[in-house]
Amino acid sequence: MKHNTQAIFLIFLAVTAFDVAGAKGQGACDRACLEGIADQYMSAMAAHDAGQAPFADDLIFTENTVRLPPTEGLWFTASDFTDYKFYITDAETSQVAWTGIVKEHDKPVLFSVRLKVVDRRITEAEQIVVRNLTERNLANLKTPPPGLADSLAEAERGTREAMLTIPDLYFAALAKLDDSDVPFADRCYRIENGMVTAGTFAGAVKPETGLPGSSKCANGNIPPMLKTIHNVQPRRTPIVDVERGMTWGVYAFNHRGLGTITMPDGSVRPSYAPTPNTMPCVEIFKTRNGKITDIFAIGSAMPYGIGDGWAGPLFQDF
Repeated sequence: MKHNTQAIFLIFLAVTAFDVAGAKGQGACDRACLEGIADQYMSAMAAHDAGQAPFADDLIFTENTVRLPPTEGLWFTASDFTDYKFYITDAETSQVAWTGIVKEHDKPVLFSVRLKVVDRRITEAEQIVVRNLTERNLANLKTPPPGLADSLAEAERGTREAMLTIPDLYFAALAKLDDSDVPFADRCYRIENGMVTAGTFAGAVKPETGLPGSSKCANGNIPPMLKTIHNVQPRRTPIVDVERGMTWGVYAFNHRGLGTITMPDGSVRPSYAPTPNTMPCVEIFKTRNGKITDIFAIGSAMPYGIGDGWAGPLFQDF
């Protein structure tokens, strides 16, 4: 009887030690773990089954700034996702973004989602969906631009703090129509909802004639047509992937609805945003050796002043 008691006690100690080790391991989630959870999320959404995703009980989920249960929005309409995808992964804050093409009733939509993970459970899911893609724009969304999702060599990487300054420099330049303080690389490009709006990359399809665009990212003086953007508020950059040199943030572009724009030569041109709207936009900045090489943007027009769904609406003091 004594031997049986000792054996049971030893088994209890072994099981307890295993449980403690498992609990400790459960809280830590490295790059591979976070990207695996993102894949679980995507598979569950395609299956229309939130039970397949490791959601926390206190999950907060938004789509295009609107808070929803994970049975609505793309969780109701998604039919599949494609091989076009890439990750921005931040093990320090336990967050990951999955960006790519999803099928909605077999029609391609551009999609990006940020997931916050605590103890290997998703506590936050913030997704932006763009549904009005043209064939020309889809032609630029067959494979990610060359080098966008690649890891950088150690010597090419910036610090987390330096990477977080890039979006603010970029949007400050937009406000004053002067980008001379922004560290653009010579080969920098910007792609917005599949449309190349500045620079270019190998295999890129040019935008339609007449749409805003530039042959390079750095211009010194930013085209006055962009005065249609009243401001970019609120702004958040929650994910920093130092290994890949990428940041992921949501920035709300607010258009008050200017009818015309007066150019430096005195001429007056029609505004490209004559009605009020806010475009909550995922902006992914990639930097290499301290210079911006890639800007990948995903945005959908929403009612003016709506904010980003997380930091509150644009107008709060009235």
